[in-house]
Amino acid sequence: MIGFTKGSLYMRLSVFLSLFIYSLLSAQSPQVHSGAVKTDTGYSYYVTNGEPVSISVKLDLELINLRSSLRTDQIFVIPAHAVNYKILDFTRIKKGRYAYQVTASYLWGDQRELQYDELFNYHLPYAKSASWRVSQGYNGSSTHKNTYAIDFTMPIGTAIHASRSGTVIQVKENEAIGCNALKCLEKANFIRILHKDGTIAEYTHLKQNGSIVKKGDFVKQDDRIAYSGNTGWTTGPHLHFTVYQPCFGKKSKTLPVRFQIGTDVISSLLVENRSYRKP
Repeated sequence: MIGFTKGSLYMRLSVFLSLFIYSLLSAQSPQVHSGAVKTDTGYSYYVTNGEPVSISVKLDLELINLRSSLRTDQIFVIPAHAVNYKILDFTRIKKGRYAYQVTASYLWGDQRELQYDELFNYHLPYAKSASWRVSQGYNGSSTHKNTYAIDFTMPIGTAIHASRSGTVIQVKENEAIGCNALKCLEKANFIRILHKDGTIAEYTHLKQNGSIVKKGDFVKQDDRIAYSGNTGWTTGPHLHFTVYQPCFGKKSKTLPVRFQIGTDVISSLLVENRSYRKP
């Protein structure tokens, strides 16, 4: 429970905002498990990936009288649906006690490179020829402070289309509640799609049972994927769209992206209170 002393509304909103962003970008971890199996000379370390996409693994490892077959500070990439995928051997150095301690962290996609495709042209996340207003843009003063996210105001049931091709990694569509209060923070329906450069697009506040796609589906740019709603922490029906890069050891990083807003027109910044027609 969070308690507030008398203070400014700004402070309360700042706390709400931090919780909101953290909740959206950290909810649900990949279905992955890992561990070591004892061998005649030490241990072998295996990872099983239950996800339909590759997974990046980072180990915080302490070895006692053991030598690793590879550098342990690197990021290991595990193929989709891999079972007992060996990434390391730990070999005993000399006679006597030997042991290890490990903490494993997992991220969707290949996260060995921190550079994303800054020049990719995203499409507006709705149907061709449709036009919807940007109610809040990048670093918006309401709930987007220090965040690259866009809110498109649209009625419940509006068709949502993929801004970029990728693989669906998460779908939540069971919620029916939406309100402008902290109690609705965890009630947002969403779809997350992994792109080939390791970034993830999130489409949020979708209607209950409004997803057309399922986890593991590959969608092409402009494919219809869902219907908009008003679930979660929201002041009214809209689509919340953001692209982010997962990061080890810290909150995911939201990213500015370029949108195609005309046949030959690319925009790096959608302006608040302006409507954009999808070409």
